Amino acid sequence: MRPLAAPARGEMDAPSKPGSGAGPLKDQSGGNLPPWSQMFRFGLVGLVGFGVNAGIVEALAHTLGPGWAQPMAFPVAASVTWWLNRRYTFGASQSLWQLELMRYIASNVMGWMANNGAYFLMILFNPFAYHHPAFAVAVGSLAGMVFNFKFSRRFVFGQS
Repeated sequence: MRPLAAPARGEMDAPSKPGSGAGPLKDQSGGNLPPWSQMFRFGLVGLVGFGVNAGIVEALAHTLGPGWAQPMAFPVAASVTWWLNRRYTFGASQSLWQLELMRYIASNVMGWMANNGAYFLMILFNPFAYHHPAFAVAVGSLAGMVFNFKFSRRFVFGQS
């Protein structure tokens, strides 16, 4: 099994046939699921993203400070959640994966602003959050989740 770092050329964009085992299948990835089920999967993916984000923030906060740790961690967590949502929540769009990733990042600007806005408010005005930045990451993650689900579902993966 190859690491998650980079897909083989064309692997993520290749059309797949049911039962072929190749590429993301809509029926296995959640593309045909009702919105409430997608929201549940989106929440599970968000928990993974939270773990990635909080882990990196905690690892970097002691040397860089919590203000610099979050901007370093957030792009990594966003890339992880894009891949997981593409694979397990919504299914792949009809676009190249590179374009889809760019749309994912661009369409989630509002979620990013809510996430990081809540994070910075917490570390600025809450001493507990300043000393335990994973708590501020949790508050920010919840704030951004609502925006990110709506924008990802509609503008990235093409579902209404």
